[in-house]
Amino acid sequence: MDARVTPVINSIGDIRVQAGGHILGPRAIEDYELVYFPDGTGTIYEVDEMSFTLDMPCFVLTQPGVRHRYLFDRDRNVRHLFVHFDYELLRAKDPRFTSMLQQVHVVPAHHSSLIAAIMQQIVVVANHQSHYWKRRLTALFYTALEELAAYADKTPEFAASSYPVQIARSIAYMDAHLTEPITIENIAQQSGWSHEHFTRMFVATVGMTPKRMLLERRLHYAEELMMRGQGTVKQISYLAGFGDEHHFSKMYKRIRGITATEYIERCKSPIFRHAAIEDNRDLSFVNRHIVVNPDIK
Repeated sequence: MDARVTPVINSIGDIRVQAGGHILGPRAIEDYELVYFPDGTGTIYEVDEMSFTLDMPCFVLTQPGVRHRYLFDRDRNVRHLFVHFDYELLRAKDPRFTSMLQQVHVVPAHHSSLIAAIMQQIVVVANHQSHYWKRRLTALFYTALEELAAYADKTPEFAASSYPVQIARSIAYMDAHLTEPITIENIAQQSGWSHEHFTRMFVATVGMTPKRMLLERRLHYAEELMMRGQGTVKQISYLAGFGDEHHFSKMYKRIRGITATEYIERCKSPIFRHAAIEDNRDLSFVNRHIVVNPDIK
């Protein structure tokens, strides 16, 4: 790899901070720092007059010169893996990293995600220091940053999993209360932000308004019910939280391009006869049959 376009790793750590509410900072570092918190805790990250409770597994990227501090959980030990590094392309704001540098600093993580696995492998390699270990560290961390950039840029495979903690929490609330008459104000309260700031951040992060996402979530749930054959269109409209059959039918036809009745008929196809319904609503491509080339039978 060309050293000019690869990250330079300055230090690596895997630390468990004892319970007791210890504080790191305020501080401003000279290089970049990527931190992985594998467990959600009551730890708080403060930066740019914003406060983030790290109550789910997440990554935190801090840029050089940015004042910040960590207020670690008072009641439990907090493990965090970190890499201090410098990277010429980040400082030059290379286009493929611009989104990563403009996004909210905290993004959710999953134990099974590639970046989480890479962060743990980096610590292993750094401790064993076997053959070509520095070269391996560079290659591993280069991959981690490329994947993190895809998170921030919301490429299709990461669009749902790269939401900031506040946005992810609000979407989880949507899903938990999908069939209830919740308002956008109720949803915004889950983020800790004002209604206006929440809406701006939601649109910037997700690419649609909270109102539109709530509608999409309800339509998706209605499709699950229709696929299972659980009721008439009228019954399903109420079960999916619409409360009005006419409104549901109108929205479904406008957004999906077919009527709800037509969708129910499609679900009788042998392709869908034994389809399993997933609880994870982020799996938006599940149970879809896409004809790419209609000329091939």
